[in-house]
Amino acid sequence: MRIAFCDDEPDIRAILENYLKTYFEQKEMQQPEYISFSSGETLLEEKGDIDIVFLDVKMAGIDGIETGRKLREKNPEMIIFMETSFLEYLDDAMRFHVFRYLTKPIEQDRLFRNMDDALEQYMKNQRSFQKIQVKTSEGVCAISISSIIYIEAMGHRTHIYTSQQEYSARETLEFWISQLDSNIFFQTHRSFLVNMDYVTGVSANSVSLCDGKYSVFLTAKRRKAFKEAYRTLLENI
Repeated sequence: MRIAFCDDEPDIRAILENYLKTYFEQKEMQQPEYISFSSGETLLEEKGDIDIVFLDVKMAGIDGIETGRKLREKNPEMIIFMETSFLEYLDDAMRFHVFRYLTKPIEQDRLFRNMDDALEQYMKNQRSFQKIQVKTSEGVCAISISSIIYIEAMGHRTHIYTSQQEYSARETLEFWISQLDSNIFFQTHRSFLVNMDYVTGVSANSVSLCDGKYSVFLTAKRRKAFKEAYRTLLENI
């Protein structure tokens, strides 16, 4: 993970970095890489990936609002914090989906609460980019995990239904169960593994996916566990 600070006040950059070092220490997590910039121009010249950025609104040259817009164009998944004393910029910042708006002086407790949400979003972003390579009838394909709606066992093969297309793979259902996050993918039946992010309904013996476009079996012995897992997922969104 790389976290960037862009502020023309070096003291603010130092305070933010110290706060975040304390945050990750308390979480007992590996420290990310911290990079610092004194202007929007120098930040926009950065070639490496940035996962989280703290932007000051009021800077000489390209201000934080314009810098944020350009960063969002380059990387729609970037988590952007705006920090300023000028609340009149709030509407402008919201137009390009700022993650949070922090007022100066920045409070450590508030920053920590917002970082909890930022890390949750970061993990979701990471999951959406993860891919698994499988052997299909067309050759080896890399399938995005987040695009998988459900997987159906067909003999010694599996059929993968994704949001883009369908695949027939040589891998077994046991392979998929071992590779996918059990908090997201649930085996509703011996032949079906569903991505709960796509669930739109549940009945006594079936699960509806994608507003009824797909329906898979739900066995009676798995019904209670499925509902509990699905409720837990909704509570954590």
